[in-house]
Amino acid sequence: MLCCSFPVAAQKLAVRDFEARPHDMDAQSNTYEKRDRNGRRAALIKIYTSLPSSELTFGGSGQGFAGQEQHGPGQVWLYVPRASQKVTISHPKYDPYTFYYPSDIQEGRVYSMILSPEGKEVSLSASARNAEIWIDSDSIGRSPVTTYIPYGTHAVRAKLGSLLFDDDIIVEREGPAQFSLPMEDENLKYGDVVVNVDGGAELWFQGRREGIGQYNAHLRGGDYVIEARKADHEPVTTNFTVVPGQVTHVRATSPVPHLGYLTLITNPEHGVSVTQADTLISTERDMQLPVANYEWTFSRRGYTPVTRRFHISRGETLIDTVTLRKIQYVPRTTAYAAVSFTAAQRPGVSFTLGGMVSGFDLSATYTLGLGRTDEVNWYNETDNIFDQAVSYRVDEWGVRLGYGLRFAERFGLTPQVGFVQQRLIAKEEAGNGFSVNCVSVGARLAWHPVPHLGVFVTPEYAIPVGNKGDIDRVCTLAGMTRGGFRARVGLSVNL
Repeated sequence: MLCCSFPVAAQKLAVRDFEARPHDMDAQSNTYEKRDRNGRRAALIKIYTSLPSSELTFGGSGQGFAGQEQHGPGQVWLYVPRASQKVTISHPKYDPYTFYYPSDIQEGRVYSMILSPEGKEVSLSASARNAEIWIDSDSIGRSPVTTYIPYGTHAVRAKLGSLLFDDDIIVEREGPAQFSLPMEDENLKYGDVVVNVDGGAELWFQGRREGIGQYNAHLRGGDYVIEARKADHEPVTTNFTVVPGQVTHVRATSPVPHLGYLTLITNPEHGVSVTQADTLISTERDMQLPVANYEWTFSRRGYTPVTRRFHISRGETLIDTVTLRKIQYVPRTTAYAAVSFTAAQRPGVSFTLGGMVSGFDLSATYTLGLGRTDEVNWYNETDNIFDQAVSYRVDEWGVRLGYGLRFAERFGLTPQVGFVQQRLIAKEEAGNGFSVNCVSVGARLAWHPVPHLGVFVTPEYAIPVGNKGDIDRVCTLAGMTRGGFRARVGLSVNL
């Protein structure tokens, strides 16, 4: 601080300049003119001040004032009667000040007044010529400079490049009117700092958010405090010291998470694995967890995995029950499709669509015959002359009803009864479409290596109950039997 030994005088106001403005016609314009109590046009004093104009009050005129207006934060228009002699100006921080007008106040004239705290002209000279100078954060020009400064303590700053003066001066009535401002190279007073924090926390420095996870700065040497913040966490501060000319690395303390409580009940109770984002985690029945949203997957061999989402709130207890269901290799309710090979007197490929509801099974099957029968000779009915020799493909369709039994985890048995029709198919007309209707009795034995997929065998016996056409003759001549035993072996898929 630059000062002298004289005591600082009591704070007063001062009028630094007062003059008439003969070319200013505002006092006589229709917009701004005002009249005194005698009906005469009042004079207008435009008061310019560095003080908050709203805090100024005026008095001391025996004839009163014709009006007072605020024109911006640093300008007051005061309307006074002609021949006024003085004005008393008051402010909460200064002694009342009475100013006597240096000349007669004329009717309808405009005057200007510069009002400020009492002070004096002071010369400021920085050690670097042409450095910019600020007084109380207001720029006043470049060094050297002379300006009016009120009495008291003022913050003075001079800067040119990295050269800086930053200190207080005391201006006093009996003190010096010239001040030298020795500047120093600020680069020698600063150092670099790199602050890191874990967990993606925000870094706040001197009331501002400066970054996430990392903050780099060039700071004046000294002691500082930085704060790490994160949602649902308690903020934590870290102190550090910047050493001029050096790089300082700081590992800030991470914010402390807010905690809540989880009581987790699993069914079955033991052997359940818990993963979060494909990472196996350790859990207990009663846990204390950071406040957050969670998504956990619960699994156990032989059970269907369950994914559960939940939110832990600060200071609260969440109770959750997770029930895993055994994998149903042999379902009780499903729809399915199957393809199989039918081993019979005439083999074929079978296609099945079916469904099961609470164990009751209904299915429809179509079998495409793969081979053909022996040739059957046909004769003309009128003269018994040979007409043609025909061989046949034997197709089959059927509907079956059964009830599923599960006697092991992966094995199922479904006893079935059904209606089956065997049909002769030929290009020639003779015998084409002849058919035999049968009642079938059998069972489907299925093994499911994985859910939704099964390997099955269905042995069945078909009992003929009716014919269409002379199929008995065809069967005898073609070397085939009606109905009989067959078995289907294939794959089924639950839909």
